[in-house]
Amino acid sequence: MNLADSQRAPGRPASGTELLGAAFDLFYTLIDMRHLPEAGSTPDLLGIDPKVWSRQVMELSPHHALGTETDPVESIRRIAHAIDPAIPLEKIRDAARARPERFRAALLRPRPEVTAGLARLRAAGLRLGLISNAGLDEIEAWPESPLAPFFDAALFSCYEGVMKPDPEIYRRAATRLGVPLAQCLYVGDGGSQEHEGANAVGMPTVLMLGLLRRSYPEIAATRPRITRWVVESFGDLVTLVERLRRDGLE
Repeated sequence: MNLADSQRAPGRPASGTELLGAAFDLFYTLIDMRHLPEAGSTPDLLGIDPKVWSRQVMELSPHHALGTETDPVESIRRIAHAIDPAIPLEKIRDAARARPERFRAALLRPRPEVTAGLARLRAAGLRLGLISNAGLDEIEAWPESPLAPFFDAALFSCYEGVMKPDPEIYRRAATRLGVPLAQCLYVGDGGSQEHEGANAVGMPTVLMLGLLRRSYPEIAATRPRITRWVVESFGDLVTLVERLRRDGLE
């Protein structure tokens, strides 16, 4: 124990162990696309199985999340034709037109427990960040979202030119929040190998499955349990944060 630790006020965490911030994933951690009407979803409009579409977008089409293809129709065409080259261009145009409004609806109507939980985390004194693998067409409405004011820094892969699980995007988030990586939680539903990336840079990690389990229970069941903590809901997360703020991360 160093001198500063021996002289700290009772109930205060040891130097270097205080929880100072939290960085969040966006999709299925803060917002849920599944609760929107199924009609109008991209795979629905294109006649593609939603799970096949999701894998192609998230794992096999980095141009979309990195923003390297700025034409929205061409971006969707590249993804769609990688699955089925016979999909007509007119269907692809319709799907590309529908995407921003669908994502807007999700961003503008977050669940009340999410906004209430974020408010409690801010009240607890945490700096909050967002790290999202997201295409240009998916986050047009972010500035209008009720979620946006809660965050001190929001990093979207399409603007950053780097995506999870690349260590660089986590480092950028911590720098912009002004907190050490080791004193900033990373909270997500486990997609895109996000916790592997956060673990690699020394962030304490939390798997939060509530929204994903509500929408895709079979996917939630297979998420790797490689995080320091697992919580179900924002209420559980707030309870964890309050304990960590009191007792420290060790």
